[in-house]
Amino acid sequence: MKHKKIILSSFVAMSLAINASTNETTQLEEVNVWETQVISSSLNLGENAIETKQADHLSDLLRDLPGVEVGGSHSINNRINIRGLQDEDLNITLDGAKIQNVNMFHHIGNLLINPDILKKADIQVGTNSVTTSGLGGSVAFETKDGRDMLEKDKDFGARISSTYNSNNSAGGSLTGYGKVSNDVDFLLYHNYLNKNNWKDGKGNKGFGADGKIQNSLVKLGYNLSDTQRVAISYDILKDEGDYFPRPDMGANANAALTGLGKTFDTEYTRETITLKHELMLGDKLILDTSIYSNDNELQRLENWIGGPRSPRPDFVGTLKGNVKTVGINTKAQSNIELANTLNTFTYGATYDEQTSEVTWNSSKYGKDEEAKELALFAEDAIDFNNGIIITPGVRYTNYKLDSSYGNINDNQFTYGLATEYALTDTITLLASGTTLYKGVPMVDVLASDRTVMTQRGDLKAETGINKEIGFTYMNDNVLNADKVGFSFKYFRTDINDVIQSWDGNTPVVFNNGDLAIKGFETSFKVIKGDVTGLVTLSKSDTEFSATKKASNYEQGDKVTLGLNYKITRELETSWNSIFMKGSGDGIKSLEKAGYGVHDVSFKYTPIAFKNLSVIAGVDNIFDKEYIAPTSRNDYARGIFLGDYEPGRNYKVTVAYKF
Repeated sequence: MKHKKIILSSFVAMSLAINASTNETTQLEEVNVWETQVISSSLNLGENAIETKQADHLSDLLRDLPGVEVGGSHSINNRINIRGLQDEDLNITLDGAKIQNVNMFHHIGNLLINPDILKKADIQVGTNSVTTSGLGGSVAFETKDGRDMLEKDKDFGARISSTYNSNNSAGGSLTGYGKVSNDVDFLLYHNYLNKNNWKDGKGNKGFGADGKIQNSLVKLGYNLSDTQRVAISYDILKDEGDYFPRPDMGANANAALTGLGKTFDTEYTRETITLKHELMLGDKLILDTSIYSNDNELQRLENWIGGPRSPRPDFVGTLKGNVKTVGINTKAQSNIELANTLNTFTYGATYDEQTSEVTWNSSKYGKDEEAKELALFAEDAIDFNNGIIITPGVRYTNYKLDSSYGNINDNQFTYGLATEYALTDTITLLASGTTLYKGVPMVDVLASDRTVMTQRGDLKAETGINKEIGFTYMNDNVLNADKVGFSFKYFRTDINDVIQSWDGNTPVVFNNGDLAIKGFETSFKVIKGDVTGLVTLSKSDTEFSATKKASNYEQGDKVTLGLNYKITRELETSWNSIFMKGSGDGIKSLEKAGYGVHDVSFKYTPIAFKNLSVIAGVDNIFDKEYIAPTSRNDYARGIFLGDYEPGRNYKVTVAYKF
């Protein structure tokens, strides 16, 4: 039985739940190819639990998922957080290319991803398999293909879209796609967004966000045969503008630290080249291989002279940092019957090299660093044909680091064991345990301490274990509804030898105790005719053994509500709410105010103009002033660093396909 949750949102900050179909074939026909499928293990309501959205910020796409947060209101400070662990502790890929897990700059995020062109986002909340690395889970982004967009009996097509946001941006995209022959297809895409300084929920207009984003994607695919395909893609995104010196902090904090209106001319660019090969031989073998290069470059013109808080007070000039990741990953799956069991083997390997270098006015600034990682993995999902599936797995990792504070060569085995038991036709019990490993990272690339950072003692890799237990319930014609789904999962993640940079005012890397994370995620979904509803509740608490305090990136308690009503064949409407509980236990530096934020949206697709779509709505309807739980919400030197989200935003997106 397959259940689908589908949500639509506008190009900017929209959440529009689409009515799920009881017939999978009919559903797939109804899904607009320009939407993004979001698959999350924390919405475990069937193997194809899907959300579909349109967005221009990752928070619009992912924030309402249980166990998942996106911190940072600035366009160059997107940070995915899973259960309190930041993106450098996750395994994130784009079209198979690894996104760096070294900090480009601790005040800036590592992700330059345009959600508008995403075909799919597959989020594994928690590391539950040896097939991926990462302490907290994985996120696999996949961009759209030209072959997916063509209408029946057409060889070429195009799409143009335009978006307006009252708070405070405008943009659009132009796409061409088609097939040169029956076996060759292509995609040409360009997107732009011009953004100005926006207002928060109190009506305060900030500074340091004025800029523009441009993204271009070229894809060419070739079907070698009915069972093989190769594709090459070139993807470049540039975000440039007059930005805060510290984009992870709010306008008030930047004004207090570096002066009111103080900005740096900033360019942040990602260039990704990927060659992919797919081999599909049915149950015998499915093989996916990606060879890639992913290059992130941050360049900004710094002038700290005269600022109240200047980490490089005597520097004036261009600071440029580059992190390049090249690698290959290959993953295969084979089904084999052994005795009375069906064995689904998943096996493969990954290899990547990450390098970082920094220049100041074209002169080297600190030591160039390099990290190499090779991993081999295999797991077997053993189906005993009695409702029980047991999945053991093993992963071997070799990690080498040549850094400013020494050389490291690690060899580590990690293991996984998962069990699934179909108690009845409608109830399935789940349990899993997976050991964890993350090698010592490279130093913060653009930090002012890059030239003086040292290590304390013998640095150890971060290791640990993630344990989960839960169940799912799915049934038809229950509670006077067409479909009902319920899931619950309790988890505990323990990470040993947490690596910390800085000890007070001393720039030093050292192991500083352990981190415990525990909580749960639960979802309830109901479908009745043209109405779909989804309620989720998630809780994530953290504690450092060294301080007995919570992490600054703790997610806390979150409730989401999504309602969708398909009024007619032409018109759909949706309401989406997120409620966060305040936290802090009376500790000022950890206090986080609770809030409730609500969005409404409408989608109109007139039958008379089948290629036209209009999406309109309001984000943050009640103009709430709030800070996302994993954004900066702390104090430093007596200054509150709060990174407030935008206030109310009226938006409309018009798109037409040719």
